[in-house]
Amino acid sequence: MIIQNNAIFIADSHFNQERTDLYELLIDIQKENIKTTQLFLMGDIFDFLSGEIEYFKTINYQIINLINDLSNQIEIIYLEGNHDFNLKQIFPKIDIFSREQQPLKIMDKHKKISLAHGDIFTPVGYDIFSLILRNHYVQKFIDFIDNNNWISKRVEQKLLEKNICHKQKNFIQFVENRIKDYDTDLIIEGHFHQGYQDEKYINIPSLACTREYMVYQNNQFSFNIL
Repeated sequence: MIIQNNAIFIADSHFNQERTDLYELLIDIQKENIKTTQLFLMGDIFDFLSGEIEYFKTINYQIINLINDLSNQIEIIYLEGNHDFNLKQIFPKIDIFSREQQPLKIMDKHKKISLAHGDIFTPVGYDIFSLILRNHYVQKFIDFIDNNNWISKRVEQKLLEKNICHKQKNFIQFVENRIKDYDTDLIIEGHFHQGYQDEKYINIPSLACTREYMVYQNNQFSFNIL
């Protein structure tokens, strides 16, 4: 896999009934107002989506259908995040990479690039929690006991109330430490909602927070505003 010229990267749109920027951006891509042949969805595209939880598949059906329609036009690569996982059955024509398959490593112009949502290289406790949460049978059990969607609606409300947009203190120091976790020339992540870029590390802006996405053009990565 290579990163194509004019590739689009979207991270942390956290789509829900109040955050609809993702729909606007995908429609622009579908109508070719924004031209691309390759789309990277870098995780937390939905405020929550799991292949097993029927409620969230239902309330997100419009965006799910739009992404599937786009997958017939362009190449789409989806790196699962901590809010969207177990997605293969939802997006059958898209290349899906789970947390365990990240970072996704790509060679570009003799440069090693590592792509990840960002919730990797974490403490053991978080690793165990993530493994349990993403387990197919755990998710199926949650869906089974979700009578009248009481669990899903409670989760939905908590996510609607959550403030996801804030600057992280000492982020440059965090980046310097983060680089040590990787063996690569360039790291591209979402997850942290900071919109930061230097020669070795890019944190893609959160579409939900700043209405920004990233474009790769003429061997350069840049942030664009919707």
